[in-house]
Amino acid sequence: MSKAFTKEDDDAPNVSPRKRGAPIPEPNFVTARGLAAARAELDELMRASGDPDRIRELSDHLATAQIVGPTDRAIVGLGASVTVEDEAGKRTTYRIVGAIEADPKRGWLSWQTPIANALWDARVGDSVELPRGGEVEIVDLTYE
Repeated sequence: MSKAFTKEDDDAPNVSPRKRGAPIPEPNFVTARGLAAARAELDELMRASGDPDRIRELSDHLATAQIVGPTDRAIVGLGASVTVEDEAGKRTTYRIVGAIEADPKRGWLSWQTPIANALWDARVGDSVELPRGGEVEIVDLTYE
């Protein structure tokens, strides 16, 4: 058979792509809970000889992580769970966390995201314009 009708990468090894992790921000702020979870995950991966890329990612984040707690529990900051309500009455809760803790599917947003920046320093009762448009009101704010 002619080489023109075969894929050039037929003989190439099947290598899974490297997972894209969270870039390390400067400064690398995290919550105390997030730091503990990252350390526990790293310990488990080390015991199980787990994914070396994830081990490297966690190690790199932990090397520069700085725990930040709330200075004023009445305003949105790192570690806050913020519930907002839009004009249609739909409520959404976001938790502002460090980059290594972020999990957008759970509503956990890095403190560097546009939504977190829009909510930062707001209080219950404040109206905030979100980055994709639409005004929301902060209806609840808690810290763990």
